[in-house]
Amino acid sequence: MTLTIGILLAGGLSRRFGSPKAFAKIDGEFFYEHAYRALDRVCDDIIIVSRPELLSRFPTEYDVITDLDWIAGKGPLAGIFSGMTAKKADKYVVLPCDMPFIGPTETTKFVALADKKADITTVWNRNERIPLFSIWDGCIKDLLQNELEVGQLRVMKFMEKVTTEWIDTSEIHKDQHVFRNVNYPDD
Repeated sequence: MTLTIGILLAGGLSRRFGSPKAFAKIDGEFFYEHAYRALDRVCDDIIIVSRPELLSRFPTEYDVITDLDWIAGKGPLAGIFSGMTAKKADKYVVLPCDMPFIGPTETTKFVALADKKADITTVWNRNERIPLFSIWDGCIKDLLQNELEVGQLRVMKFMEKVTTEWIDTSEIHKDQHVFRNVNYPDD
């Protein structure tokens, strides 16, 4: 049986947003709650990766960690690696908290469409690549660690070094606004 862990990225600095996006609300719920529910449908367990100053804001029933000390605050690759280190799994489904319109239906379709042989499966649309809504194979953890150790922090650059499958978002949901990243309070 394949063990799948969700990695919910909720530790960005939210500079453009002006306050922590994880705790912004939509439809009466925090962004991180929307993302958690989306991951919960397809994962055996979920880890929220956040910043130390935000830990106390999450309910105690959630498994919330921070980046490993040596890569603290170094961006999404650091968060993904920290999640992979916290819980060993065959697959990791990654979702940032600032994509609150992705729900259980979208994660279920995404996982069903993913190529089981790809190192990373992620999505794109006609306008852009959306690398952080993704599925990572646990076998690439050591390669990711090597990249982080040499200071390579760019997600897209890492994806170029492994077998990455790109799924058109229209195969998951026809409304492309579902995949938008909320960067400003009025987005």
